Amino acid sequence: DRAGVRADPGPGLPEWELADFEELLDQARSFRRVGAGALPEPALLLREIVAGLFGAHADAGGGRFALSPWVVPGWGSMALRRLRCHRTLLDVELRPRSGWATVRLELKFGPAIALELSLRHSAAVARITVDEVPLEGQRAIFTLQGQHEVVFFFAGEPA
Repeated sequence: DRAGVRADPGPGLPEWELADFEELLDQARSFRRVGAGALPEPALLLREIVAGLFGAHADAGGGRFALSPWVVPGWGSMALRRLRCHRTLLDVELRPRSGWATVRLELKFGPAIALELSLRHSAAVARITVDEVPLEGQRAIFTLQGQHEVVFFFAGEPA
């Protein structure tokens, strides 16, 4: 989709496990080494990245857009550009560190959207800030408009 990757993975996606992540990496590596012929359906790989790795789901509870990216051990950052949720395009960047993870979000085009943001495969979350404003709980729920920085501070070791 030239307008951006769609955040609408559709119904019926199973819960994502570590083995699914390893399979996704193998697919991406074969695509990089061999080219487009190694991946008969690139849209399926993109769907797995958007839905599995970034946990993007349009129309989550309460009509919100939900993002729940994996914190991949050993990765310094990961980003998804021009993610489409209905008429809205946004950029997402995750930068995990040993004691916290920063998620930068930017609404690139379209109307503001209600967003629910959480992390998967990370240590327990002790506290969260959105644009340096502290929030309670394990997830951040706010209206995405413009640019935002969400910081998840960890309480212990990764799950």
